[in-house]
Amino acid sequence: MKKVLYIAAAFAVICSCAPKYSEGEVSYKFWDAYDKIELPDFSTLGQPDECGTAPTFSLGSHSDEAIDHFAAEFTSTFTVPAEKEFSFLLTSDDESRLIIDGKTLIELNGSGNSSVAKIVLSKGRHQIKVLYFEDYMGQYLKLQLYTEGELPREYGTLAPSDEMPDFVVPQVTEAYERYKAWKADDETITFPIFTDVHAHNDYRFRHIGYVASTSDIWNYDFMLCLGDIGINLGPAHISRDIATTIMNSVRDEMLKFPGVFLYVPGNHDWDAGEGTFNSEERFQDLFQKPGLEKADGNLHLTPGKVYHYYDIPEKNFRIVLLNSCGTGTQQDKCYVFDDEQVEWFKNLVNGTPKEMNILVACHYMPHPNGRWHNIPAPYNLQSNERMMDVLAEMKKEHNIIGLFCGDSHFNMHEVDRNVNYFVTQCMGYCTQAQLMPGTRRADVDLEKSLCCDVIAVKPAKNEVHTFRIGAGGAEYDYVFNY
Repeated sequence: MKKVLYIAAAFAVICSCAPKYSEGEVSYKFWDAYDKIELPDFSTLGQPDECGTAPTFSLGSHSDEAIDHFAAEFTSTFTVPAEKEFSFLLTSDDESRLIIDGKTLIELNGSGNSSVAKIVLSKGRHQIKVLYFEDYMGQYLKLQLYTEGELPREYGTLAPSDEMPDFVVPQVTEAYERYKAWKADDETITFPIFTDVHAHNDYRFRHIGYVASTSDIWNYDFMLCLGDIGINLGPAHISRDIATTIMNSVRDEMLKFPGVFLYVPGNHDWDAGEGTFNSEERFQDLFQKPGLEKADGNLHLTPGKVYHYYDIPEKNFRIVLLNSCGTGTQQDKCYVFDDEQVEWFKNLVNGTPKEMNILVACHYMPHPNGRWHNIPAPYNLQSNERMMDVLAEMKKEHNIIGLFCGDSHFNMHEVDRNVNYFVTQCMGYCTQAQLMPGTRRADVDLEKSLCCDVIAVKPAKNEVHTFRIGAGGAEYDYVFNY
């Protein structure tokens, strides 16, 4: 409903070019055929070609990429109930300027830029103005604001409620009914996978808490996050405060699960645009050590490293969590399985009792079909091939269930030299043109649906069944043996 109202407001034909707007609404004016490459003196532009009001600072009808060469002015008022420091985040392509009470706070030059500025606003009403111009190819404008301990929210919108949406329980229950019919009386190991949350400027990480809070339906053995929380993207990339808030918020959602929540980092979890923001020790403290007291001695962390493993002895099950991201993107070494870790992995598997079933998980998929087809060769192809060779060799002597990953934002199951390779879609985005043959992705609106794969293993029958909660439903379930 919000989107419908927004479009209606943005596209409305307004007769007056000096519309009255309510508190919090945004008055906009557009001047077409503006062919200069700098912000104009708006007082000289004359009568605008389009004007009206909208809920947010947005290009509205001018967001169509076929429209180039125009200027826009946006004005709103913002009432502050008590003196407070606000951070404003402006993102634009091409140039823009943020003005608060007549004072320029942010000025962006060039395409695809973002900037954050802080300002203490006194109690009372304040004027907010954004000036913008589009040259050609790809127009974009967004104004967000936040205070300490918050994530950015678009101006004119409220932060989503903490309450669980109505769609959650029915979607979790529907997938569980499929699982129950398949399970019958067999013993299973079940766990949901979360990956590629990319919560750098919204509240989509709450989906982790939604599933965690319904764990009594499934009785999961554990929960798993394969990284890409998303702190070196968007506003988190330029603000350590936002990055820290995201990390703490994701951890809080994980802790809604009463059992062990396992985590390994992704390539978008390492830095916040200011050098080395995270470290392996910090990841352990935030996301791995909280599981120790729940694991009854079965969670085995590696000192100073994020690769580790977790056992469920009574079910003859071991999950090995690998770091597929090297030492972090800040050193341009993501997507690397380094020598020390490979030796650790081989020794661990060779020392695992033969009756145990071993599932391996990490963020990045080394199998060549597990990547978008139009991206360059992997950062370290030799490292990927070596890991696949190791898995194939280990499979000859051990019950390797397969390698389960995220990163690619689509679903895939491939078998290579008797080893299963599975990619879960979860919350990431890619276009249909980026999909490799044999891969697919479901359309998902995260305001209306979950998108989470639950992995279920039947050790007695060497069988794996994945169950999609939410987007795509049963059409995105997979069944395979190991």
